[in-house]
Amino acid sequence: MAYPGGGAPLKPEVRDRSALWLPLVQRLTETSPRWTIWKNADAAFAGSGDIDSAAPIGDWDLIVREFRQWAAEHGLGPVIDCRHPPKTMFLLALDQSGKTLLELDVSGRKYFRGWTLFRAEDLWPLTQMDGRGFRCLRPGAEGLILLLGNGLRWGGKPDPDGLRKRRIPELLDQDRDGVREASRAFGLPMKAVDSAVSILAAGSWDRRSMRLIEGWAMLRALGNPSILLARARFRMWTKKRCPVLRSVFYADRRIPGDLDRWLDEVERGHAVYRDGPSHA
Repeated sequence: MAYPGGGAPLKPEVRDRSALWLPLVQRLTETSPRWTIWKNADAAFAGSGDIDSAAPIGDWDLIVREFRQWAAEHGLGPVIDCRHPPKTMFLLALDQSGKTLLELDVSGRKYFRGWTLFRAEDLWPLTQMDGRGFRCLRPGAEGLILLLGNGLRWGGKPDPDGLRKRRIPELLDQDRDGVREASRAFGLPMKAVDSAVSILAAGSWDRRSMRLIEGWAMLRALGNPSILLARARFRMWTKKRCPVLRSVFYADRRIPGDLDRWLDEVERGHAVYRDGPSHA
């Protein structure tokens, strides 16, 4: 597969964490029928990323309980619940042996250029069961979301590194029906999506169609300026001041400096659980 910008696909780290993550994602699939992984499962299993999932906000408390139980069973903790990102919950379990954080993200909504690309409730028709026993998006739907979020720069330009790292062309090309179903479910301009995906599969880039998709989303975002303001506030203020988000986004999920001092700072603005959930 050729990529705009050239180069070979990037290889993930080979540090297998599948035995650690699988019990959690299998349990969430069983207990929360509307929960699904929408990207990043294999990267997390290989030890090089987090797990990005989606679930309606009404399911979040259940997911917190399952995450706490999983962490306790695997000797991880404390568990931190960060809800500073708009419509998103970050659950993190501390691996104290390496002062690193294991991260499960749960999105209630996903945004693209300030417009709501999808709500968690929209994803159910686009899901499938992975052979390892957890619910995830079908490849075409995942690829389309990744194309807009990781393969596209402002102005309709490609992001070659994002396209390679996420293997976006392969995901799109192996499941064109899934791309069309996702386009329809998200309300995207389907002709532009079809053109962009076909040209990307041929090893090139359709900037005109990508600019059309981008502009289409931006126009609709103007109809709900509160989302734009919330996201701007998050990026300019909250993301830099929250100690949890600083560790996630700027320190590769590692704890900077003294662990106890960091936890004290975290506890001032987050729910921090130092043991498993009570079953009394």
